[in-house]
Amino acid sequence: MTAADAWTTMPPSDAVPTAAELALTLVLYRWLVSPVTAWCAIRLGAGRYPAEALNGAYPEAAFQPRKALPAGAVVAALSAVASVVGGAPSGGLALVPTVALALVLWKYLTLDYDAAMGIGWQRADRLVVFIAGVAALRWPSLALVAVVLVCGRLGGWTHHSNVCIRLVKAAFCHSLVVGVMHALRVPSTAPRNTTLAVLLGSVYLSHYVTAAWSKATLGRFPWSWMLDNRTDLLVATSYSWGWARFVPARTAARIVGVLRPAAASLNSATMFIELAGLLAFANLWFFIFAVVGAITFNCVVALTSGLLFWENIVTGAVLAAAALSVSHTGDPIHFGVWAWLLSVALMAMVLAGWAWRPNILGWWDTPFSARILWSVETSDGETYGLYNDFMSPHDREYARAAGSALIPEPLVTFPLGGVEDSDIRDALIRARPYGDDIERAKTLFGTRGWDEHRATRHINYIRNLLAAVNCGKPKSPLPRALHWLKAPGGHLYYWGDLPRYRRSRGQVSRVKAWYREELYASDQGKWVRLRDELLVDVEIPGTSTN
Repeated sequence: MTAADAWTTMPPSDAVPTAAELALTLVLYRWLVSPVTAWCAIRLGAGRYPAEALNGAYPEAAFQPRKALPAGAVVAALSAVASVVGGAPSGGLALVPTVALALVLWKYLTLDYDAAMGIGWQRADRLVVFIAGVAALRWPSLALVAVVLVCGRLGGWTHHSNVCIRLVKAAFCHSLVVGVMHALRVPSTAPRNTTLAVLLGSVYLSHYVTAAWSKATLGRFPWSWMLDNRTDLLVATSYSWGWARFVPARTAARIVGVLRPAAASLNSATMFIELAGLLAFANLWFFIFAVVGAITFNCVVALTSGLLFWENIVTGAVLAAAALSVSHTGDPIHFGVWAWLLSVALMAMVLAGWAWRPNILGWWDTPFSARILWSVETSDGETYGLYNDFMSPHDREYARAAGSALIPEPLVTFPLGGVEDSDIRDALIRARPYGDDIERAKTLFGTRGWDEHRATRHINYIRNLLAAVNCGKPKSPLPRALHWLKAPGGHLYYWGDLPRYRRSRGQVSRVKAWYREELYASDQGKWVRLRDELLVDVEIPGTSTN
């Protein structure tokens, strides 16, 4: 590639049709496809967590035909229109939504069954999603069918999959716009690859720009988070939570200590990378830098906190490679001022809430963690930890706050010790392990987590799950020889004080829930356990109660 290729600019004559296509795509996305997807997923049985569902978006029962038929009719109608008039994307950039959909299918088709529920309908769900997904990979006009089924029947609408799902929905909307304009004989000179690149690139990078914006609004000044946040404490609380506990505590404390003086530099680099998306369409190399920066950022986050956004990493790599691959074609991506203005306009609409809505990822890190831990005793008297990997398909929620309803104490932080209020941050950072600072902070700032009804449901669910496991109910949809094909999780809190429980360890006779509070004392370089309280002790029957 020559230097001139990187600076291929959009001529003014292309700016207006490109803007028109993007505007129509956004309208279709925001006011039709996105709400239809959400409505249909709920009709199909997606859990409305935490308002109703116990363990997240994964459904709790077989679908109800009376509710599912209207959803199926709506999705079928949209897919029929897309099949008749939709302009299927072609070229290197068409690979981006295809790979995004393939990743989502891999992740959710290989999730464990919920053994506490009926296996028959869960097998049927996966078979239907598999057939629809393969068809959608072959015929992109069916992509919305696959997305709705994944979200409605396999719990797919979660934070870590948002980027992939939004890329698929955005490409679907763009194909509809192009197809309808062609069917109506509306002339358009918008360059295909440029329009698709601005759309898909903005979908991807807006998630990082939004994260930077949320950090900039946390403190008194836009730069307060960069200068004041103790990012080193994220490593400390992640270690408490269960990430990388195979590393000795002394070694982990050294890592935290090394990161402490570099926190402001790490924060500044984070903000710089997240905001790079605002300049991505100035030229090709800016675009590659922004995407590769996001990939690097996700890798660092995974190493330091156990939060693995592998879907973003893979789709980012495909997006960067696709942008490079089309640079030598007859329809290269046109960068420059017009493409930049269009991408910034899309980002602004995202920040204003007029487009897709990325999660708000801005908080202050603190040294305090409070969570529910589960342990089991087997029939031979051994004790093991029941970590979130065993809780698939609910591993995300059991890595976060699924057990909060059991906690009798006021809660003052998010999972991993984050807070949004600087007063809470200051109180927790100043807290001393052996005083009453934490109790005072809970009194001043705490919120109620305890919910008797949800607590009872949780206990019953765990009892039923382990009873089903005891009687040999299958948990993985994959044959034993293919278990290695299961997609990676996103919350890698798989370690703790106890060895990890596996079915090969034997039948479970008891399960216990513990409430644990830990404070990382930076001046001492160690974790101080403030509370380790047994909340639940339940006997597990040897045969299923279902």
